[in-house]
Amino acid sequence: MRRLPTDRSDRIRAVGRSALSAVLLVSVVVSLLVAGVSGPVLASGPASAANAPTGVQETDTPSDEAVFDDPEELEALVDDLIGEEMAKHDVPGATVAVVEGDETVLVKGYGEADIETGEPVRANETAFMIGSVGKLVTWTAVMQGVEDGTLDLDEDVNTYLEDSEVEISDTYDEPVTLRHLGTHTAGFDTRLNPGMVENPDEVTSLETALVETQPDRVSPPGEEPRYSNWGTMLAGHVVAEAHDTTFEQYVHSEIFEPLEMDHSTFAQPVPDDQPGELAAPHMPTADGVERDDRVYINWRPAGSMSATATDMATFMSAHLGDGAAGDARILEPETAETMHDVHHERHPALTDWRYGFYEYGPPEDDLIAHSGGTVHETTKLVLAPEEDVGVFVSYNVRNEEALPEDAVGDVLAAYDLTSEPTASEDSTESTDGDERALERAETVDGEYELSMVPDDGPEQALGVVTRLSIDATDDGRLESHTLGFDEQEWVETEPYVYQEVDGDDVLVAEVDGGTVEAVHLNSAPMATFDPVATHERTAVVGATVGAALAGFALSILGWIGLAAWRGWRRYRTQASGDVNGSPGGEADATTTSAIRGRLESRFRSRSWLARAAGVALCVVSLAFVGLFLAAFGTAGELAFVTMPLALRVALALPPFVAALAVATAVGTALAWYDGYWSRRGRIHQTALAVLGVAFTWQLFQLGLLGL
Repeated sequence: MRRLPTDRSDRIRAVGRSALSAVLLVSVVVSLLVAGVSGPVLASGPASAANAPTGVQETDTPSDEAVFDDPEELEALVDDLIGEEMAKHDVPGATVAVVEGDETVLVKGYGEADIETGEPVRANETAFMIGSVGKLVTWTAVMQGVEDGTLDLDEDVNTYLEDSEVEISDTYDEPVTLRHLGTHTAGFDTRLNPGMVENPDEVTSLETALVETQPDRVSPPGEEPRYSNWGTMLAGHVVAEAHDTTFEQYVHSEIFEPLEMDHSTFAQPVPDDQPGELAAPHMPTADGVERDDRVYINWRPAGSMSATATDMATFMSAHLGDGAAGDARILEPETAETMHDVHHERHPALTDWRYGFYEYGPPEDDLIAHSGGTVHETTKLVLAPEEDVGVFVSYNVRNEEALPEDAVGDVLAAYDLTSEPTASEDSTESTDGDERALERAETVDGEYELSMVPDDGPEQALGVVTRLSIDATDDGRLESHTLGFDEQEWVETEPYVYQEVDGDDVLVAEVDGGTVEAVHLNSAPMATFDPVATHERTAVVGATVGAALAGFALSILGWIGLAAWRGWRRYRTQASGDVNGSPGGEADATTTSAIRGRLESRFRSRSWLARAAGVALCVVSLAFVGLFLAAFGTAGELAFVTMPLALRVALALPPFVAALAVATAVGTALAWYDGYWSRRGRIHQTALAVLGVAFTWQLFQLGLLGL
């Protein structure tokens, strides 16, 4: 069965924890400082009784022209797909909804909502945290405001913030609008932590959260997608301000109540009197999976929603039904049509942004979707408006090898709701041999960084793992990879438009005056890839950092070896003196006095301080890398969200590295001026100073050292 290709945005997050460890270890010797992060691959035996389907199944009798003309066949397919994923990747529980128009064809729970209690997942009772899929409710609320005239998609959002402490700066001439927010083109810098807190008492008002975490504007509005949780929270706050209520109260009364989504809420924590039960949080371990402590999402409009599969089935039907499900209407048909129209176009060959939804798969498939992920859950929702079909899958564990999107894609492919790949190795559409095609391929050749990566701060270092390296081949094709993973081959179908060989993806290079301004991927609607300057490329960073770390490690080993050799020589000298009849007590006294004299002399000597700075530079630099590796080895891609102790300590060290590098450089200058040590010793100290300055510069380039 052909599987719909995973979004590049999801694939980037799923490079693999083993990749992180491998790349970081290599960096100690020859390569990078940081690498990719995600969950481990977990294997288990056949699906157990705990993974058996539970809950409610609705199988309305379909019409003769229905896509799902045999509900039992659909159920068997979903049972197999979910059962396989749960067994293969130790997914504790899953919940699924499939709708066709106003009919719920299938809602079903699988496995356990809580592995400690054995409580089964019930599709109509067990709510899952659905992460960013809840953004679709936020954007629906915005469109309700547009419909009643309270909001305007093209008005400066500051217009709606006059009574709020939140204010968007005038960094650029063009103001930020709700249209920009709904297409993630407002140009805000990325924040990796969407307001996740461990203590429910730390949950604040949206206004407070917005003010305390407001990012910089780093690109003009409307130019490029730069996925923003903060921007979605801002949209939710605008809804609340415009209607003089809280965001949670508004969506409850205007969306959840009309649709009878009784088990859905954005409230954090979920109220005790909320109907149903909330699935427990789980995390993968080396031995399988275990229950974890719950976290709370302070940026509620961006991802705090919890809902049952039954509720999400109704929500999907409402969007497939031009704003209505059954007798309940939340949007007028014209408003729903506007929401589902394209609001930001990248290129005719690429997926675009509707309002809140992004297009999914090949553009001709007309699929719209959204994915969601929290610390402990992952979710996917896809609508096929032309066929009136919606599919929703959610897991109560975050394991980057177990993606709900895989199951959704297989369901869509099984019912021919996705198209086949269009380019192959022997494709006749290639411009192979065309001299101009070769020139275009060489123009695109280079390295590109994902725009979703923060522009400032230590999180900027993660940009290395998302970089897309593109190489031109002799026949005018392109080869691309991300840190050696996701290798793809591309054939040109029209100038600067490339189709993936044996795949569905499309790459488009935006070229102006012979220079690539950006690279877009069909499978990455949430961001663009911007060119990386030559001095910031991975090879340069890797070589510089690798050489520095190798030099530091060899220096420490050399000093240890030298100290051991000198100690052995002193021991042999003393032993020789004892053999020749020197009084032991007198020899001991002489040796002790000599050692004391040497130490006192060294502490008074600038040469000792210069050497100490070099030693400390090596030790602190290697400690930084070790702690950084340990933090991501244990916390994975969520390290910058959960901030484990190892990472907090690691991030405190770069200023010390910089200070020690300067001290080592000053000591080197004094060593040559005053003639410290041997010539070989001074050359070694000079090499340390150069490596220290180079390493410090790369820490600054990667955002790990703020100056």
